Amino acid sequence: MAYSKREAPNCDWCPFRKNCLYELLGTKESKKAWREMRVANPFQAGEIVFHEGTKPLGVYVVCTGKVKVYKSSRTGQQLITRMEHPGDLLGHITLLARDGAYMANAEAMEPSIVSLVDEQSFTHFLMKYPNASLALLRALAHDVRMADNKARDVAFKPARGRLADVLLRMKKPGKTHAVVAGVKRRDLAEMAGLSIETTVRLLKDFAERGLLQKKGKDLVLINEDQLRSLA
Repeated sequence: MAYSKREAPNCDWCPFRKNCLYELLGTKESKKAWREMRVANPFQAGEIVFHEGTKPLGVYVVCTGKVKVYKSSRTGQQLITRMEHPGDLLGHITLLARDGAYMANAEAMEPSIVSLVDEQSFTHFLMKYPNASLALLRALAHDVRMADNKARDVAFKPARGRLADVLLRMKKPGKTHAVVAGVKRRDLAEMAGLSIETTVRLLKDFAERGLLQKKGKDLVLINEDQLRSLA
């Protein structure tokens, strides 16, 4: 798959720009430079953005869709460490650490567009525009906070609450109720740090209690307030 400028969405028209590093850059000059540096590539669900063990090419930005970052065990089990949404950075921690290869895989969970700024261009960009370095620090601070929250949840939050939290984070607006669309039960389990068996059992329990309704491969969230209480 080849990245190209043609595939890169226009940042000024992006509905997710408020969640992106681009919005934090501040000056018109730095924003223009960022737009011109980017190349992008579309990914289908299940396609890999980068592999564990490979060296970083640059910094990635999720423009549309969702990308999961996960580690794999020797037995094939997966642990999802991060879930990236439009505007989120990918691969920047390994790039900035300069300590070798990626320690996790990144995989599109649904049709997604991911932008890339190569390492050399990104380094020069940070040196030229101080505001960009500050914006990057804010993005890193957000990542640290999310990692702390996940560690806290795994340590202290019961299984029911962890699954409710994942469902609320994965929801999409629906005509009447929010919908968790096309997410595999395995992915829900990995995001919540649960076994598939426990996840299936809890989903059945949520349905029996009127919190959600199964509709094909989708989950319709009937009672978001109660799910928030659980989360």
